[in-house]
Amino acid sequence: MTPAAPTTFPTRFYRDPEWSRGMAAPLKRFVKGPTEPGPAEWDSVSASLMKTDTVGADLAAAIKARTVSMKQFHRALAEGVEALDNAPEPLRHFFTQLENRPDWVDEDLLNRGATVVRQCGRNGIDVITIGLLSGYRASATTDILVRTGGLRGSGTARRIGETASWWFECIQPGGLDRSAAGWQLTAHVRLMHAMVNQHFEAVDDWDEAAWGKPINQADLAGTYHLFCTSFLLMLRLLGMRIGSEDGYAVMHLWRYIGWLTGVDEELLGHDEQHARRKLFHLTLATPAGDHNSPLLADSLIESRKHLNFGAYPELARRYEYVRFRSLASFYLGLNGMRELGLRPVFPWYPIGRGLRNLLVFSLFRALPGGDRRLTALGERELDGVMRKFWGKEKPTLASDRYSGHR
Repeated sequence: MTPAAPTTFPTRFYRDPEWSRGMAAPLKRFVKGPTEPGPAEWDSVSASLMKTDTVGADLAAAIKARTVSMKQFHRALAEGVEALDNAPEPLRHFFTQLENRPDWVDEDLLNRGATVVRQCGRNGIDVITIGLLSGYRASATTDILVRTGGLRGSGTARRIGETASWWFECIQPGGLDRSAAGWQLTAHVRLMHAMVNQHFEAVDDWDEAAWGKPINQADLAGTYHLFCTSFLLMLRLLGMRIGSEDGYAVMHLWRYIGWLTGVDEELLGHDEQHARRKLFHLTLATPAGDHNSPLLADSLIESRKHLNFGAYPELARRYEYVRFRSLASFYLGLNGMRELGLRPVFPWYPIGRGLRNLLVFSLFRALPGGDRRLTALGERELDGVMRKFWGKEKPTLASDRYSGHR
């Protein structure tokens, strides 16, 4: 039965119900109780396609109007807005909003959530990257991704590395303190999203009646769920023992990060069950893939050959390529791989890695001091993965090219 929806919404909304219900079906098995959206929930999802981050939008508009400069933004980001004499009001408002933590934020839960994510080691980066790949099955954001140019060709590895760098800094101890790199990178990402939205809203060929706002609340929320809701489910499928309390801590961490990035609070998950239901509703409204989907998928798969390796680099790159395809086949299945124009292969890596994860997590959870050792092991793996992305380079984020000036 098709839920009722408001009379005005982008045509992408629930455009391909047979496909989207098939896409959402695996998630439905993990949701307790009713899954179908009620009228108010369906209205919320459809309306979110026409909503943007207003706080970020105000600052982006001021930068476009040249009443705020990127130099001022970067100084306020690093030193605080009070470091500027007579800081422009849009800049002051942006940082005041982000610095005013919601009352529900719990510092202990943030720290535990970050620790649990670090314990996952390379598994965490793997499932996030596979989540990005799986997201290309839908056409919700593929046009934007192709137009911005960073997720095709040789630039793919760098863009994935930029995302990994932001994620890596957010999960460091104290990474979301105001002065920490995780918080500052998140604020930077929020402004870049607003600038991209502003840019594409202004171009003549953006079809808002079909797609809604270029960077809308529904798609922002879908990305947020990739880093927590899907993340936890995918890790458990890979043999990782993450209990309900630790899962709640991870959800709390990303609820705060989602808030910092400008996702409406009503779209954020309070706990895993609440978040799974939210994600199920968003997935139902998602349109099937388009001609851009295989292009993006192929670029992401091929990007594994552009990472940095030490000894025997050609052999290592070949191994990474076949390892990742094996992992993709495990999570996407035959239908998902074929939708993206990828040839399925036997999932040898996730089988072996899953057994390893199950053994390691079970052993360390049972030993005195095991939690600390598990964290150290995960951190060593993450350091190795980050070296593969950046080598001897310093990690960066995308440039401010949509600001119109520096």
